[in-house]
Amino acid sequence: MASIFPPCDDRILEAIKKASSVVVIAHRNPDGDALYSSLAMERILQHLGKETLLLNEGPFLRDDIKHLESRFRKEADDSFLSKNPLVVVVDCSTPDRPGEPFRKLENLKRVIIDHHSSGTPFADEGMSYIVPASPSTTMLVDIVREELDVPLDKETAGFLYRGFATDTGFYHFLSAEAAASCLPRVASFTAAGVSPYEIYDEMHDGRKLSDIKDTASIILNSEPVLNGALIICHQEATMMNARLSDGVYASLLETEGVKAVVLIKERECGMEIGFRSKNNSGIDVGKIAAGFGGGGHAKAAGATIQGITFEEARSLIIARFEEII
Repeated sequence: MASIFPPCDDRILEAIKKASSVVVIAHRNPDGDALYSSLAMERILQHLGKETLLLNEGPFLRDDIKHLESRFRKEADDSFLSKNPLVVVVDCSTPDRPGEPFRKLENLKRVIIDHHSSGTPFADEGMSYIVPASPSTTMLVDIVREELDVPLDKETAGFLYRGFATDTGFYHFLSAEAAASCLPRVASFTAAGVSPYEIYDEMHDGRKLSDIKDTASIILNSEPVLNGALIICHQEATMMNARLSDGVYASLLETEGVKAVVLIKERECGMEIGFRSKNNSGIDVGKIAAGFGGGGHAKAAGATIQGITFEEARSLIIARFEEII
């Protein structure tokens, strides 16, 4: 079976090699893949002798990534920008996704490393390494590491594995085609000292009982519509932990007859909407999310709609799914 990973463009590799200073930035409201691809990229760059700066707007809402917040800054200072750094954008499909910190970087040369299926590249020709078939951005960062001849150490392997594991739901969303290309890389991470067992426990143990109860509350109050093909859920503003969605999607996607689950989260600016679809549903939620100004993958995507209530968001979503179910 052919690899899902094309080679990285030489123009990207040359830009990285020539740069003396590099800013690494991922999308705001980060998940594990965004942060761990940033951290792995920083390790690779530091091995090459580059001066680095990690940026992320936050907020760091998930309790499993909260401990990483101190490693990221929210703004690039003028002294660093005066060095004309290269900007490496990871896990972002559109220029709005990195948020406010990106404003100071917009006129700098940039490289994009991403795996989202929707969105438009926002770098010069040859400076984007975008592979929608990749299950995580960390897999693409590993390709870049390999093509830069940077050796794999335990810490870098740990970052690469964590991003892969979180974005695949610990292998749940891994297709046979992707597995054939990715699992040999996972084996190289374990050969470098990574323990999948220990990382799973690290990322799942120690949850607060209140969060587990909030997850149960969201599930209990979920609403099946369109004859049960779609389930709509509501996460109230008081339920701030972004990790609650993991349990909601995992449980409700197992419901008989369901094709998609939508979780509407109340936020100060409006409604943050998460979309998930079953593997055999034929529904591309990335396209649906794009229609609401968001994006993502065929089976997992998101969007934020400002100035809207839960009921208004619910009506819009039902109307959109009625067109395709």
